[in-house]
Amino acid sequence: MYVRDYFCSKISKADYINAPIDLVMISGVLNTGEFDLKVIDAVAEKIPVGNCLRKISEFNPNAIIVLIGSASLAEDKEFLNSLKEKIPAEIFVIGDFLLTESNSFLEEFDFVKGVILNFTSDGIYRQLKGEKEKIKDMAVRDCGKIIFYPKSAAKSFSVNSPLHEQFIKKPYRMPFVRKYPFATTLMSYACPYRCTFCVMNTLPYVERDLDNIFAELDYLKSLGVKEILFLDQTIGLNRNRHIEFLKRIIDKNYGFGWFGFTRVDAVDEEIMKMMKKAGCHTLWFGVETSSDETLRAYGKGYTKKQVLGAFAAAKKVGIKTLATFLIGLPEETKETIEDTIRFSKELNPDYASFSFAVPRFGTELREKAVKSGLISNDDKTMDQSGRRITMGTMSLSKRDMQKLKRKAILGFYLRPSYILKRLWSLKSFTELKINWQNFLSLVKNEI
Repeated sequence: MYVRDYFCSKISKADYINAPIDLVMISGVLNTGEFDLKVIDAVAEKIPVGNCLRKISEFNPNAIIVLIGSASLAEDKEFLNSLKEKIPAEIFVIGDFLLTESNSFLEEFDFVKGVILNFTSDGIYRQLKGEKEKIKDMAVRDCGKIIFYPKSAAKSFSVNSPLHEQFIKKPYRMPFVRKYPFATTLMSYACPYRCTFCVMNTLPYVERDLDNIFAELDYLKSLGVKEILFLDQTIGLNRNRHIEFLKRIIDKNYGFGWFGFTRVDAVDEEIMKMMKKAGCHTLWFGVETSSDETLRAYGKGYTKKQVLGAFAAAKKVGIKTLATFLIGLPEETKETIEDTIRFSKELNPDYASFSFAVPRFGTELREKAVKSGLISNDDKTMDQSGRRITMGTMSLSKRDMQKLKRKAILGFYLRPSYILKRLWSLKSFTELKINWQNFLSLVKNEI
């Protein structure tokens, strides 16, 4: 179950998968009435390769946009070769490692027409229209040469309504979703914070026009959507803008439930009360570690005390929480990881996610990992979920880390007090079914 999404890729740690925001936004960029567009998610829909190729062939496209990722690189390359052999169309790709490896990839796959480097940009629209002088945020093969077009300098972005009518029919599911159908969308692009293990700060942070967001929300309401995942890297980053957004969504009285990522220093009890009133029921926080020293060293910009304060405020307001933790930063030891495991239980969020630190292309972490000899600069396949471990630490082997991750997950989720709390919180049979499926998948993957 590959999750390729927002310049990250991994294997689903349980049984969850959302609509990939890359393709959602690109579908909006191209939804001008000039193109006939079809969305295929062969992973979510469990479509075998042969059937997928047949579906594409039946549509007979002039152009195909393919989402690929580091976690699935070998399979993705094989699929691209199959596309070339069977379907005479221009092929464009987008994916995590392509942010820094576009040139070498286009040299290796000389039949691929180009790479999309920003999924909120209209570069691909300009490319398909033949308006070369207006193309931005792409690397394109032209007359035997690879041309890197400039990055957009826009201070905000807008897209036409994405093809939600196609996406919501696909079997996307998450344990946080209370009612279906649910949709995935975006209020801002990238992130201005400087976390050194994250690729997001290498992208230009841009906010989406509020009127454009609400035009999309109106459309989602008309489709009968019940829940929304706002896949921003940090919801509430611009406080005044966020308050305006919340006031408008309350006034509109959509009735949506929604959830998404934020930071412990971006929201407080006051703003969370307003978010709750606006329909927010779950917030995801990047906790990462229990060590203030490590938080400081990797540019997180907040402290353990702030983490405790934000989770206490969310609990008081009645918003559920997901805490994400990182295991395996280069300096980490068995003792520091076990301290983070203990902290996860002390924090006691409604959900916890334990991922391995991944040396993503373009990050300071990758530079450190290569310099320290933890990885080779040629290592391209990586998966933060940990089904495939990319690197150990300076004192721990990959096997050691796998054991610690298993200890973290089973120790957190198999606590009797946690199981009772989780069961008590479920509001419907649908929630019970999805949570049970995710629990079984999680245990199966970790044992």
